[in-house]
Amino acid sequence: MRTMKAAVWYGGKDVRIEEIPEPDFGPNDVLVRVKAVGICGSDLHAYEGISKRRVPPLIMGHEIAGEIADFGKDVEGLQKRNGVVVYPILSCGECEYCRSGNENICRAIRFMGLHVPGGFAEYVAVPADRCYKMPPALMFEKACLTEPLAVAVHVVNNLPIRVNDTVLIVGAGAVGSMITQVVRLRTSGRIIVTDILDSRLDQAKKLGADVTINSRVKDVVEEISRITHGKGLDVSIEAVGIQSTIQQALASVKKGGTITAVGLLEKNVEIDMMKLVSSELKLHGSYIYNDYDFRSSISLIANDKVNLQPYLTHIFPLEDALKGFEGMATNKENVLKVILKP
Repeated sequence: MRTMKAAVWYGGKDVRIEEIPEPDFGPNDVLVRVKAVGICGSDLHAYEGISKRRVPPLIMGHEIAGEIADFGKDVEGLQKRNGVVVYPILSCGECEYCRSGNENICRAIRFMGLHVPGGFAEYVAVPADRCYKMPPALMFEKACLTEPLAVAVHVVNNLPIRVNDTVLIVGAGAVGSMITQVVRLRTSGRIIVTDILDSRLDQAKKLGADVTINSRVKDVVEEISRITHGKGLDVSIEAVGIQSTIQQALASVKKGGTITAVGLLEKNVEIDMMKLVSSELKLHGSYIYNDYDFRSSISLIANDKVNLQPYLTHIFPLEDALKGFEGMATNKENVLKVILKP
């Protein structure tokens, strides 16, 4: 029996590097040799005990790029050593949502690194149709950022952003900063970004923000009212997921404005229903992405339409997975993204 190294999460901050059997794969599956895999904020939330969606023991990791090591007898169009990006949504393909191209809200959705083993390992078994070929010259470290960028693309694809709209992005972490970049590609209007860390706000300016607000120092709603001369914003995008930031996003838009919630932290929050109804606001959620968003993300990366350098500063071998998690948890070095290389 062939074995591999994997970072297995046992709950809380218990992550162990173990030697385990290589995964089996079926006739329509491929065995991917993982070359780069990002630690997502949702992985970090499990590690910190904030989110209970993942059940240990588990190999987490869904931001995966690698090469084909082997494949099942019925697989066509893929060969050994092909570079691939893994599309980690395992949808049923049959429900009304899948049939309409919205597999991200599939009735029977499963997700790699959440419901089945993910990419924090030397190898991972993946359905062949979930493997998208990488552009030949693309670095694996950049390719694994396709997944979080697709989250940002999905947000913007589902928003009525016009060329001169003023847009607020609450949160300048990995996803928030990627949203900033994608929004900048869609509008020449003013982009306002908020966060509690000046280092991230400085980065946001470099990535396309016109105005930044440190919400620990200034009242966001008052500051936006001042900036917009009391009018309010066209669009607010909430990428944190806590009570205060949801309320900031809601309170900052103009009558008839749109609020999109992306952050996944608190299950229940209070909102101002009077403002929502009387101002005819449009509030909706944005959950992961679909096939079109994912392919668009690959295209943006391949054509250098987004700046990925801020996400390539902390790259560790798989054996240092715990160090990577702790670096993100403490954020002592302004860690925007950690990438592991098995």
